[in-house]
Amino acid sequence: MKTFEKLAELALGSRLMRLSDMMMKDVSQIYQEFGFKFESKWFTVFYLLSEKDALSIMEIAEDLEISHPAVIQIAKELEKEGLIQSKKSEHDHRKRFLSLTQKGKDLRPHLHELWTAFSQTNLQLLHSQRNHLLFAIEEMEKLLTEKSFYNRIMETIKKQQAEAVLLVDYNPSMKENFKALNVAWITKYFALETHDLEQLEQPEKYILEDGGKIFFAKIQDTVVGTCALIKVNDDLFELAKMAVSEEYQGRQIGKKLCQYAVEQARAMGAKQIFLESNTKLIPAISLYQKIGFFKVELSTSPFQRANIKMMLNLI
Repeated sequence: MKTFEKLAELALGSRLMRLSDMMMKDVSQIYQEFGFKFESKWFTVFYLLSEKDALSIMEIAEDLEISHPAVIQIAKELEKEGLIQSKKSEHDHRKRFLSLTQKGKDLRPHLHELWTAFSQTNLQLLHSQRNHLLFAIEEMEKLLTEKSFYNRIMETIKKQQAEAVLLVDYNPSMKENFKALNVAWITKYFALETHDLEQLEQPEKYILEDGGKIFFAKIQDTVVGTCALIKVNDDLFELAKMAVSEEYQGRQIGKKLCQYAVEQARAMGAKQIFLESNTKLIPAISLYQKIGFFKVELSTSPFQRANIKMMLNLI
């Protein structure tokens, strides 16, 4: 089995490029054999200009749905060959319009004869296929217009990363992880306070004994994140001590921990969860808002750094 066959969908873009190269190479050879100094890559820009009096770079790029630099590069080559010309706009000197030269206009009917042959040949190829390639390409383009290839890949990566994260409850062997993860982020932005040290050094007493919970995120055998639910009363819990290892940030771990904590609070019969934070922690505040937390009036807090309080209703 050859490499492209083995790679299958992994090499989709490369395979489309290879198919394009095969066709473009032969088209360029046809142009040469008929005595036309014309490159296949120029076709769409040249054809569009042959249908219009004059167009700007932006108009061409928008019509063909390709980048401005790509249009500029092709335009330079066409202008160098004497097939198009560039003129400044009468109304805006920063704007230039492209149009065919007389040489370009004279060449067009000769090229059109070849284009007719190209079109008929392509049609024959499409009709001899079990699956119509042109329709498939149109479908693919529509899908990628709705959501870019980049965004689709990033969503897949984030999903894979999230699926690799295992959430586990507290056990004494992870007590130092709980402390280390929180000390790292707190000291990066603020200073450790007395109540921090109480909760981090004695989590059993200050969090677990009263009905609270501590959760950890693990990737394989590595603890990469943590958060706690502190019970205020049967109806109200506090989400606290959320921390993700700096090395593993950007993998949706904080979101997964937060959602898990909300699920656990709901399972324990809580009606509300609140948290205290600092507006300096923009990504964290954004995460809480996406989960559904909303800002409420800040009451007395045991932490000097707290300048925002947020609440989430569970019923």
